[in-house]
Amino acid sequence: MRARLNALMAWTGFLCLLFGVIPLAAMAIGYQLEAMQDKPALQTLSCKEIEAPDSEYQSLYRAHEAVEKDGASASSGSMEKYNPQMCRVAGSGTATQWQRGSDHGFIYANLSEEQAYERLGYRTFFHALSRERWVFTAWIAAFWLPVTLLLFLTSGRFRILPWRT
Repeated sequence: MRARLNALMAWTGFLCLLFGVIPLAAMAIGYQLEAMQDKPALQTLSCKEIEAPDSEYQSLYRAHEAVEKDGASASSGSMEKYNPQMCRVAGSGTATQWQRGSDHGFIYANLSEEQAYERLGYRTFFHALSRERWVFTAWIAAFWLPVTLLLFLTSGRFRILPWRT
């Protein structure tokens, strides 16, 4: 009977490790890595708003051209030139203007905000996980240490792999 109880505790500890501790550690690391990303600023504008002489894009583009003429283009970031044809055809009259740091560009498609972030390489997988998923995984992980310590106290061995005797 004691051998069966030890086997049950070993398998319970192993499953808690497999489905609780390891996923929770991966989720926590992924969450921190996502938090370190630079989030681009998005702004959806009509083609006419972008083409206006006093628009934000026009002033940024003039400043970027002036810096390039001075020969300091390596440190000033990159700037995508506005394409009015693409805006009218692919964007159906609108374009999403994005800016991340000193980089600037356009997305000529009708995308949701989430799709636009994904196209720019900004990922939010771990931030999008629900609170219930975090709590459920934490509850599974919480049973690992007590079960493993109880197994160690009853059998005198620390077993991670239950099929190893």
